[in-house]
Amino acid sequence: MSKRKVTGRSPWQRDEKEASYTPQEWDCMKYNLSDCIKYSVDKPMFAIYDKNKTLDIYTKRAALRAAPFVVALVAYIGEEMLYQSSGTIIESDDVSSVILTSANLIRCPQTKTVAPNNIKVFVYLKDGRSFLGKVLTFNSHYNIVVIKIQSDAPLPIASLKLLDDSITIDPSERHFHEEKTFQLWPHSKTHNLIPGDRLFALGRYFVKPYDIMIAPGEFCLDRCNYECKELFMASCRITRCGIGGPLSNCNGEVVGICFYDCACTPFLPINLVSKWWNQYKKNGVTRQPYVGIELTNLYVAELYVMEEIIQKFPNICKGVFVEEVIPGSVADFVGLRPKDVITKFGGKTVHGFLELIELMWDKVGDSVDLVVLRASDGASLNLCMPVEEVTPDKSYSWPLWENAR
Repeated sequence: MSKRKVTGRSPWQRDEKEASYTPQEWDCMKYNLSDCIKYSVDKPMFAIYDKNKTLDIYTKRAALRAAPFVVALVAYIGEEMLYQSSGTIIESDDVSSVILTSANLIRCPQTKTVAPNNIKVFVYLKDGRSFLGKVLTFNSHYNIVVIKIQSDAPLPIASLKLLDDSITIDPSERHFHEEKTFQLWPHSKTHNLIPGDRLFALGRYFVKPYDIMIAPGEFCLDRCNYECKELFMASCRITRCGIGGPLSNCNGEVVGICFYDCACTPFLPINLVSKWWNQYKKNGVTRQPYVGIELTNLYVAELYVMEEIIQKFPNICKGVFVEEVIPGSVADFVGLRPKDVITKFGGKTVHGFLELIELMWDKVGDSVDLVVLRASDGASLNLCMPVEEVTPDKSYSWPLWENAR
């Protein structure tokens, strides 16, 4: 009887094939493997905060709905890691995809200016695929950038839901927020945003296995000390690697782009992002309005101010409240004053802050008629105000959040 040589090898075992990577994937891996693990010690995930550790079923559902279009991004200058962020896939076809994130990703810490030509950007998906990104365009005023990658098949894209931030202050209104059924009709074109609504800040971690991160919170009326007064606020708590990621509603629809604050999450409403991006695609350039005044929704005003307004103008339920007028601005020159309420812009009734800002985008360089209510003397004023364009000297200044966790 012949003896069979014992090798200790299973008859089902096969020799492993060497992994095959494209030059682009290998380049991404070469950068990511060493530096990302080193930097991850100082850049933790969202779960470092207790409120993000125990997630209810609604939060998990929101995360799973949004996860396919959330990516991690890492930028390098030469061999040195510059920044990490999260991003949202907003467009995709058979050959390429477009990702939206914060322009902090491509800002130099020394000069604090955007320098896309000297920067390499790598994009990572949950399934392990990686791409070398190209800066398509950026907006320093709103601190956002669009990254383009070459992909051989369409990638999942986000559903962008425009916000309706108008709320009536009519004291006879009997339907309150707590009586509403679970948020958002499936086929509505906008998301009606009310203080207390649940929102979710999402990100993807920049170290393999590129886990999805989520921070639940609520829409709130708190303010951050940033120059950009178009920012809204959510009570979510994120870490630095979530900057530039999406803010979603319960349906996983993107309503904003996240930035950073130590206690909350400031976010840029998707309305303004969409306005900028669509204008860029159509014209190749954008013209943003310079407001020259600090505006908010009427319902945000102090209670005693709202009472005074309603006493003088009983039929007013919505409008845009002037908080501050910058001295020397066009708004100051035409006679706008703090506590004024703008009710019409270019002949159109305006109900909320975002609606007014979007209307201004279409009137940059023009003079527009305003109807303004002034409770101090009960006057209804007709003003004509030029809508200025943002120029570099009027552009917002943004922090780098270098010391953020």
